[in-house]
Amino acid sequence: MTRSNIHIKLTNGKVLDCVADSSSAPEQGWIVENLLLPLLSLNDAEKELAMLTAYCAMNEKRANATYRYIISLTSKTVHFFEETYDYKKDKFRLGDDLTDRYQTYIESHQALGELLNEINTSK
Repeated sequence: MTRSNIHIKLTNGKVLDCVADSSSAPEQGWIVENLLLPLLSLNDAEKELAMLTAYCAMNEKRANATYRYIISLTSKTVHFFEETYDYKKDKFRLGDDLTDRYQTYIESHQALGELLNEINTSK
């Protein structure tokens, strides 16, 4: 299980923190397919909040989180980082930028979707 702290700006400008408790590495697919892509397509702050509430622990951050997502639904951007917590200083610290892993997942699945579409339409 991988856990991620998520910092997100809804389309109405409200900023929230929440935690995705499982399968939150992009390569595992779950978070991208079930949370991120649907959120990016909603354009409705109430629906965005409802989706986040269903999938995440709201208004929390976890010291044992592996990753941090910084998401802006106003600009439709997703950034992905390592997350570290300094127990002595009681502070979260942004780690290495891993956004390329998220982008690679998106690109590979778009290419697969296009290939499957070509196969299905050529029959």
